Parts: sequence; structure tokens; C-alpha cells
Amino acid sequence: MTSTARPTAPDGLAFRRLVPGLLRAGWDVLQRGEWRLLVVYALSQVIPLALVSPLIHWMFTQALASAGAHAVTSEAITGMLASGISVTWLAGLCVVALLAVSLQLSVLVVAVDQVRRGAGLRPRILRAKLLSLMRRLTRPGFLPLGMYLFLVVPLTQAGVFSVLTHSIAIPNFVSGELLKSTQGTLVYASFLLVAGTAALRYSLAVPLFAVYGVPGGKAMRLSRRATARTFPALLAAGGTAAAAALLAGAALVVLTILPTLAADLVYPRAAAGVAALALGAAQITGVAIAGSLVLFVAGMLLELVDRNMPRLGLDGQSGERIAEPVAALAPPVTRSRRKVTAALVAGAAVVPALILGLINIPVMEGLRDVPRTLVLGHRGFSGGGVENTISGLRAAAAAGTDLVEMDVMQTADGGFVAMHDASLARLAARSEAVADLTLSELTSITVRDQFGHADSIPSLRDYVLAAREAGQPLLIELKLHGGETGDYVERLVAELESLNALEQNIYHSLSLEKAEELKRLRPGLYVGLTLAVAGVASPETTADFIVVEEASYTPAVRESAWADGKEVYVWTVNGADAIRSMLRDNVDGIITDHPDMALADRSSMGPGEPMSSKLYDAVMRFVVIF
Repeated sequence: MTSTARPTAPDGLAFRRLVPGLLRAGWDVLQRGEWRLLVVYALSQVIPLALVSPLIHWMFTQALASAGAHAVTSEAITGMLASGISVTWLAGLCVVALLAVSLQLSVLVVAVDQVRRGAGLRPRILRAKLLSLMRRLTRPGFLPLGMYLFLVVPLTQAGVFSVLTHSIAIPNFVSGELLKSTQGTLVYASFLLVAGTAALRYSLAVPLFAVYGVPGGKAMRLSRRATARTFPALLAAGGTAAAAALLAGAALVVLTILPTLAADLVYPRAAAGVAALALGAAQITGVAIAGSLVLFVAGMLLELVDRNMPRLGLDGQSGERIAEPVAALAPPVTRSRRKVTAALVAGAAVVPALILGLINIPVMEGLRDVPRTLVLGHRGFSGGGVENTISGLRAAAAAGTDLVEMDVMQTADGGFVAMHDASLARLAARSEAVADLTLSELTSITVRDQFGHADSIPSLRDYVLAAREAGQPLLIELKLHGGETGDYVERLVAELESLNALEQNIYHSLSLEKAEELKRLRPGLYVGLTLAVAGVASPETTADFIVVEEASYTPAVRESAWADGKEVYVWTVNGADAIRSMLRDNVDGIITDHPDMALADRSSMGPGEPMSSKLYDAVMRFVVIF
């Protein structure tokens, strides 16, 4: 009986040689490119931010205006999709963004390749490459690669590679809901695993397209072939680079805070100025760390392409590449020259750092204010009971929350229960829907969460009475499942009036129709409009406040709402840094699963807080590496 020997990878692609080879290639790029490559990286971010972002914003406002809207809401999105003119504007916007991101990343790869080949960053060559790239980006075969760069890479949290895609991510309210059940957690983890694997398997497509002139679709197929056996090595090398960047970022945070900490202890009156200058320096250094990571990764990818040339059938193909072979790389710069260059770069970086420092002084001074932000427990407090149950309500009251946000749904017989999901699958492992069961049937069902808590589904009456007993005001969300009676809002008002609880609580809804109907029926009530997606400005509504999903929250939306006399609440704010950021912004309310953490943070802020603590929050917010 004969056996077939398993094919082995070429020596240069073996894991034990490939990982150090990729890391060495990335490091060589940083050594050879020095400050020039960092300048190219900075320009590749600043130019799109200054030119493309405003264009995209303008095109989006035109799409809104064509649908008769001026702000982003669910209704506005529906209107835009129904308008041919709006769809045309949106399509044009997507094309501009896709081309800009693709060109941005391709130019970076080309610049790194020039450095690797010893050609340097000659403007004439880069200009010719840029024009060639722009021509090839308009060909239909590029579309798969463009979609990969614009969607897949950002969803794997690698949006650092482009300022235009940094905010593209799975919304927190989606990931948060998925993580509240074992099945949802598995779905979320599986999605990230698939997206991350795809991001790595197709990562060689950019250098193949940008450097060798391989069409987009073919570049992705070749990348998948090349990474079939080198995937573990690429993952290990990329993970090492990311870990190094994280360590550098952690060191930056410590070094940034130390001078301000010293000022807090020795001369507190100077702490704000010291903090502002330290923040400016950290912002410049953060760009350098992020740029170094991007350039390092680009060097690794180009090295992997070089080692795969024979397997890809590209051996000897130069495409758009300059003629110098890899062996002809220019020797590394001398140590003395590197010291001189480092001194010059450091000196040049002082100027923008000082400018940013001066800009940051009023920012740091403003952080002396005590936050007035209300803290709302999201569906109660999951640390002490199942969401939307009386045990969760009491846990929130015990934690000291200002209000408890809860959901109310209508039952099959017209009653009301405290419930968020239209289905009982997640909390009760049952296939029935809330709309199909009566009040008595629903209140007899036990619900459980991922923390081991258990309780029964409460009627709205029982929940409201328990809240009154605990002295806990409520933010009641009018939750719809699609099977409500025509007089849903009137019935809800009547039930709460019968409990003498209508005016003691406040309200909100994702449905513009229901929110404004409630406001019309009882003008004196405090009613909010919840926005799963927001942007550009505060929407026109008779509601008194807006509730913005965290991923959609922007200073522009906040300032627009305040200018209209509306308060701004943000949901669901769960990250430690995000909670502190919203408190620093002094938004009117945050809805969180961790009210205990938010309350502790709020109580620690104010005039007596050390400036070093305020600086830490500013660094975590304004210094972006990942």
C-alpha cells in the first residue's frame, strides 16, 4: 500500500521562517522610510478628511433634502429609499467614498513598495502611480476589492487604516442584544470570526492591485490562494504587530499623564495648561503610532506577496512596479543620520503639538464642570435581576439610578406587560410571541437571563406600582410588535391614569407616530423620540427630547437638539470610557446596563477632581490608535 506525501510549503513560506521574515520586513520599512513615510500616512488621512468628508456630508444632505428631510431618522431613511433622486445621491456618495478609501490605501502600499525597493519617495513616480491607480479604480473589475476595503476591513475593527471608515462598525445596540444570550453570543462571535478570516485571506489583494496592476477580482482570488497555507503565519505576525502598537499606546497614555499628575501634586493651578500641552503631544504621537502600524503591516503584506510570486504565476512580472530588484535595496541609513533625522522630526512635531495644546486649553478647563447628566438603568439593572422585571427594577432603585428605562408591550387581549422582545425565545426559550398571548398567560411565564437571574414577566400595573413603592421614576418606552390595537396609545394612557402614574413618569418611542400621538393626547407629558439611526441634525418633531443610539451620537446632533430646545439622551452606553465620555459631554441622560458604574463616575467628577483624571478621559477620547 502506498501513501501520498503531503505537499510541503516552500522553505520561505514555512511558519518558522515566514513569521520572523514578515516582522523583519515590516521593521525594515519603518527604518528605511523614516519620517517621510509617516508624512505620507498623515497626508493620506488629512486630505480625505479635509476634502472627501465634507463632500460626502454635502451629498448626504442633498439625499435627505430630496426626500423632504433634514435629519436622519427611520422615517427619513425610508423616504430616501423611496425617492429616485435620493437613491441617486446615495449611490454617488457610496462611489465617492469607496474610491477615496481604495485610493488612499493603494497609495500607502505603493509608497511602502517604493521604499522597500530602494527607490525612495520620488514625487514624480508617486504622481504617475497615483494617476494609474485612479484610472484602474474606475474599471468594473475593481468593485469586489473596493467593497472588501470599505466594509469587510472596517467591520473587523481595522478602520484605523482609513479615517473615512473608522466609524463603520456593528452598532452597540445590535452587538449588545446579541451578547445577552448564548445563541446570540455564538452568532456574534461567528460573524467576527468569518469577517476576520476574510479580512486576512484577502489582505494581499491591495498590494497585488496597487503594485502589480492585477485587476480587483483576480487580485482577491490570488490573495486567497496565497494565504491558504500562510494564514497562521500572517495571523501570528499581524497579532504581534498589533500587540506592539497596543503596548506603545499604553506607554503613551502613561507618559502623557505623568506630567499632569506631578502638576496636580505640586502646583494644581498649572495642571490644566500642562494637561492641554500633554494632550496635544499625545495626539501627534498617536498619529505616529497608528501610521507606524499601518506601514508595518503594508511591509509585511508586500513581503508575503514577494515570497508567493512563483505560486501565483507572477514570477518575473513587474506590472506597474519599478525595475529595481529586491536585492538592490539601498543600505539602511547610518546610526548618526538616524539620530539627526529623529531630532529634526521631533522638532517639526513640536509645532503642531503646541498648536493642539493651545486649542486644548479651553477643553481641559471646561472639564472642571460637574456633569448634570441623568443616569438611567436600561430595563432596570441586569446586575440584580432579569431585564424588565420587578427584581431588576428594585436592583436599579437600590443602586440609586435617577430613572429606570423600561419597555411596555400590548398583549393579545389588550393588556400591557413589561417586555422588550416581541418573541419569548431569548428570555423564556419559548416560540410564542407576545402578541399571541393574553395578559394572564404572559404573567405566568418565568424569564431567565445569562447571569442566572429568574423572575416572572410583570404586568404594567404591577411594575408601575413596584416603582412607586421604591420611589423610582420611569422612562417608559412604547414598544411595538406590529399587532397593536388601533387605540393602543389611548389604552396605555387610560391604564396609567387609573394608577395615578401618567404624569409621574416620562415616555419615549422608536415610532414617530406613537410618540407624537401621545404628545397630542396629553401635551403636558414629557415625551421623547428614540432614534436607532441619527445624523446631521436633530429631527423635526413635537417630542420634547431625543434618545440617540450611541453609535449615532455626534456633537452636531447634540448641539442641534439643544438649539431646538430639546434634551439629548444616549443609549445604550456600556463601555467604561464611553460612559465617562458622555458624562464629560454633559448630555442630558445616559441609558446604561451599568448604572452603578455611571453613578460612581458622575460622583467623582467636578472641581475637586484631579486634572490627571480628566486628562485620561481626554486621551482615551481624542488620541485614536485603533
